[in-house]
Amino acid sequence: MRLATAAPAFAALLLFAGGAAAQAPRTTAPVPTAAPAEQRDPEAIAALERMGDHLRSIMTFGVTGDITTEEVLDTGQTIQYTGAIDLIAQRPGRLRANLDSSRKRRQYYYDGRTLTIWAPRQAYYATVQAPPSIKEMLDVAATRLGLVIPFADLFEFGVNPELTQRLTSATVVGVEAIDDKTCTHYAYRQPDVDWEIWIETGDRPLPCMYRITDLRDPARPDYEARLTWDLNPTITPETFTFVAPEGADRIPVETTALAQGDRP
Repeated sequence: MRLATAAPAFAALLLFAGGAAAQAPRTTAPVPTAAPAEQRDPEAIAALERMGDHLRSIMTFGVTGDITTEEVLDTGQTIQYTGAIDLIAQRPGRLRANLDSSRKRRQYYYDGRTLTIWAPRQAYYATVQAPPSIKEMLDVAATRLGLVIPFADLFEFGVNPELTQRLTSATVVGVEAIDDKTCTHYAYRQPDVDWEIWIETGDRPLPCMYRITDLRDPARPDYEARLTWDLNPTITPETFTFVAPEGADRIPVETTALAQGDRP
């Protein structure tokens, strides 16, 4: 039996940990919500704002990520799983995201009017009316449907001030190489969460990698994503359109199976 899993979406844990949406019981002492100013390095805060501004300026992009998720068994042993995510977005209102791992496969299609979630292993899907912008759609999916779409965090930076307001610590760690990129490593703390992000140096401040640690569990499971960006992705009329395969079953979007993994 699994006890805890590092959150599968960055912004969901950063925004909701310690708040009304975080329902997991606390097993560690609460982290103070205020900290001396010297623990919040202005350079580390400004780096998040620069990255957010740059992300908002990109109207069309593709990003792929190799992800690692940890789970804690009731024996106390930590198990690590790997997977991959790819996403294509065209602002203001089109997005497609694919999640592929040993535990879960999901595809998300959003065309500015509807959001469709497809579970290929089970051959079922659900479609729901959606708001006209990506950000609004992601908010509705998370708060009303309990669905966190992969890499939803990329649309939060620079838009939601709570991401930086909740920080109790912000540190510049140093410059490191991530794959073929030179990136600056930053570390942050907030209630229930430690997280790190590596941001590409120069005039393209895109996230190269991030890691979050869930402090609500004593074992502190991690989630990590290593990103590759494509700022000129190939887009066709079918990119954001879902066509149900023959034999697929349509189910209500409220069905909890859509948010759960494919394995018990």
